[in-house]
Amino acid sequence: MLAAQMPRPLAALLGAVAVVGVAWALLLPPWQSPDENSHFGYAQTLAERFELPGDEDRPIFSTEQNLAQNRSNSDQTAAQPATKPEWSEQAYERWQQAERRLGRSARSDGGGPNPAATNPPLYYLYGAPAYLAATGGDIFDRLYLMRLWSVVLLLVTTCAAWLVAGELFGRERPLQLVAAGVAGLQPMVAFLSSSVTPDALLFAIWSLSFWLGVRIIKRGLRAPDAVALLLVVGLGVVTKATSYALLPAALLVLAVGVARLGSARRRSAVAMASLALLAFVAPAGTWIATAAVLDRPAVNEIATAPGRSSPTLTNFNVRELGSYMWQFYLPRLPFQKRFEGMEELPAYNVWLKGGWARFGWLEVKFPEAVYVVLAGLTLALLGGAAWALARARRRIDWPLAAFFTITVLGLLAGLHWTEFRLLVSGQGPFNQGRYLLPLISLMGVATAATVSLLPARRRLTGVAVVLGGLFVLQAFSMALVAGRFYA
Repeated sequence: MLAAQMPRPLAALLGAVAVVGVAWALLLPPWQSPDENSHFGYAQTLAERFELPGDEDRPIFSTEQNLAQNRSNSDQTAAQPATKPEWSEQAYERWQQAERRLGRSARSDGGGPNPAATNPPLYYLYGAPAYLAATGGDIFDRLYLMRLWSVVLLLVTTCAAWLVAGELFGRERPLQLVAAGVAGLQPMVAFLSSSVTPDALLFAIWSLSFWLGVRIIKRGLRAPDAVALLLVVGLGVVTKATSYALLPAALLVLAVGVARLGSARRRSAVAMASLALLAFVAPAGTWIATAAVLDRPAVNEIATAPGRSSPTLTNFNVRELGSYMWQFYLPRLPFQKRFEGMEELPAYNVWLKGGWARFGWLEVKFPEAVYVVLAGLTLALLGGAAWALARARRRIDWPLAAFFTITVLGLLAGLHWTEFRLLVSGQGPFNQGRYLLPLISLMGVATAATVSLLPARRRLTGVAVVLGGLFVLQAFSMALVAGRFYA
């Protein structure tokens, strides 16, 4: 029934996205995406012992994981372009022999001070069924099945972007298709969503939040939508603290919905708002209470170097913050302080490059010319979206614009403040391009808005160019990764 109701363009796109996701999941060598070893170790501890990692008296990873990482050379390969994984048949056979000598306890003796231990547990609970489904196999079976299970989240992200575009543009299938295609086929989104990482769930949750927020503003406040929006935001908070950036925008949506119901329905509006807030408190409050009982942080702590405390700002300097913000987006002026470890023009070198295509542990990169082209295309898409917005300025729903703006600014403010604290305390930069990818459905909408500027008869051609370009970039990205790890 569901398949029969699904629009054919969406069904075809989901099939293509699934193929791309599976290809990424199987192509990438074990533990060769950012922090995948830590995320797998967290999931293993949760699945094997139903405990959260962070016990100072235990090793970080299990004996089984340490053995597999050592024999596959994954630790030595991570972020080291000159080093390859171990692919010899003899090494594989030696690992099998050593692995067979391990008892079942070798899977559950980890759980120590894992770098991912301060993450909330929702993604790892999501991955646990896939881990347990392959419990009769070896550790690589479990890792790859968890990756394939994460691909399902990529499909959710794609569907959510389709729905966002549907609310904004109506049943304009070409525009919905291109928006969803950008969300599902953007190389870094596909790469990360095919790995063991909470980012995969984060992308899906943010995209669903955008859909629900737009739906309420466009259609009016209804209890199911209000509850769903705040529940999704609560689930986002239990995935990564980044999702607290969604809360102010979600509350704005709730307030707009209540105000638009009018005084005649004020009582029912208050009841709906209260129910929605309870939907947020249920997951978020449960996690905060659980963390308090377990004496562990409820919000992701900033990772610090061994032996260094979390960064603090004892003497906050507005000029220093302004200097940091200037240097992030514009070339550093001669009189400005240079922040240790901060790249030149991070908006380009960190966010654009890392947001589009930096694979492995971010060491797998295209030649510089490719990023120049991608920068030009990104500016063209954003410029096209701005022009489309200017043309429709008389029809702008300002609460909708505020919803998007507050969400984007909330994310940027959190990322910049975190990095500024680290830089001032001498602990180096923090930001990575992938931290912007929760906004991928908005990039899809911006692309759809640009395509909408074309005459109706040429929109399908525009969609074909965008999707074809994404497939070509995917192919070259996979070839780049294959050359890095297999050549």
